[in-house]
Amino acid sequence: MKVQVSRRVGIKMFAAGIAVTLAGCGTASTPTSTGGESATEATTSAAADASLLPAAEGVTRYPLELTTQWGTTTLTERPARIAAVTGSQDDAQALAAIGVTPALASEYTTDVWLEQALGEPIPDRFVMNDGTLPFEQIAAADPDLIIALGDLTDTYDRLSSIAPVLDSGESASEQTRATDWPDLLARLGQTLDLSQAAQTALDAEEEFFATFRSDHPELQGRTLSYVVYYGEEGGLQYHSSQGSAVARVFEQMGFAVPAGASGLQYRQEISQELISAIDADVILFSDNSDGHAATVTDQPLFQALPAVQDGRLVHIVNNATSDGRQSFTIDGQEYEGNVPWALARSGPLSGVWAAEQLAPHIVSAAQG
Repeated sequence: MKVQVSRRVGIKMFAAGIAVTLAGCGTASTPTSTGGESATEATTSAAADASLLPAAEGVTRYPLELTTQWGTTTLTERPARIAAVTGSQDDAQALAAIGVTPALASEYTTDVWLEQALGEPIPDRFVMNDGTLPFEQIAAADPDLIIALGDLTDTYDRLSSIAPVLDSGESASEQTRATDWPDLLARLGQTLDLSQAAQTALDAEEEFFATFRSDHPELQGRTLSYVVYYGEEGGLQYHSSQGSAVARVFEQMGFAVPAGASGLQYRQEISQELISAIDADVILFSDNSDGHAATVTDQPLFQALPAVQDGRLVHIVNNATSDGRQSFTIDGQEYEGNVPWALARSGPLSGVWAAEQLAPHIVSAAQG
């Protein structure tokens, strides 16, 4: 049987099809020519801002109130410069899926899916030190909208003094956000007058996985377990528990959670007594221990798992390249990106990207 993901409608589709023609929005604010800035410079700056997002669809009406549990801010007109200040990049990923380039986003070395979707660099990046947002850098980016997901109890007032703030609504916890990103897309679409683009992004993700399931009927209903080894301190943890972002990706590929693992919680540590629970038609093992995976994989109980004995184990080794970017290795072949992070996010771009990277290896392992 051929291993394929044909009629691909994944990451590149977001870059070419979903990101409709990037054009200026007539309602976006135009910088005024002050402080010695020439009219030509102001026009060039305005054009650069406008190119960060697609043309308006003409549905959303401004002024628009953005209500959160911490307060309400108002967008007087359609924003052009958007600061995505969530460290996990969930906000930047959702923006990229609807063709919007953030003016500012967090600096991560795991955003291959962002680069592929946008096709251009994000103008400015920031690094969070000890979980603290760089408010001065955010203000310097001159945003007219800030996307901030999660608990904003300690940051909302300061962020809203810079620009109107759009939050994650009811999806406050990180794990909930990782599975509720369709709601975030809808909120962004309404706020940015890109509701149709948001729906297109949802449809494209659904089409990608529908195509995968159609191409691989032999995988439908098979079981898969995904575990990550974090070394002696973090131990071996189960990630594909029911309801998790990880499980969502594999469920859309057609896999189910094995019955023995149905009671395991997300990131539950797998003791020796629980090793048998992770057995499945395919086991995906991610080594995040700097080369100490044999501590687990050489154990007799692990070696005795039917999936291991039958060659239905996919072993991923996570690496950091010399320039600081992330990569992973499967069967001695190195690839760019960070699969565990992409699976944990399960957004409109990262979930598709992760499925594309893993598909050939998972299909091969399922064949035994």
